[in-house]
Amino acid sequence: MLREVCRDVTTEPTLLPLNGEHVQYRTANTTNDARVDVSARGFWTRGQRAFMDIRIFDPMAACYQRIPLEAAHQKNEREKIRSYGDRIRNVDHGTFTPLVFTTSGGMGPKAKCFYSRLADVMAEKKHQPRATLSPG
Repeated sequence: MLREVCRDVTTEPTLLPLNGEHVQYRTANTTNDARVDVSARGFWTRGQRAFMDIRIFDPMAACYQRIPLEAAHQKNEREKIRSYGDRIRNVDHGTFTPLVFTTSGGMGPKAKCFYSRLADVMAEKKHQPRATLSPG
């Protein structure tokens, strides 16, 4: 669906190598061959490259049993942002969106925002009301 509305959609794009740039978090991915899952030009902002990385987690895993589901989604989103956000903003000059899902099909707040934007852009491109769109 992303290919229908964006240009230059790629899977597993390599990020630009760091060349002395400082990243904010010590958990940031600083390897020269760092990759995210998907990139597309013009998703959030015309002409700008958007990068997305996907994480699927099991909300029934022991590490999530004592926190609410929403907090588990946000924890996973924060980890992804700390790994890639700074680098993508400052080195690749793009946007970064973590796409966090549960094994049972739930999605985090940023993934919901992503899919809402995708639906809006598809509706606009097809000149149809958003409510009439069907996946695929």
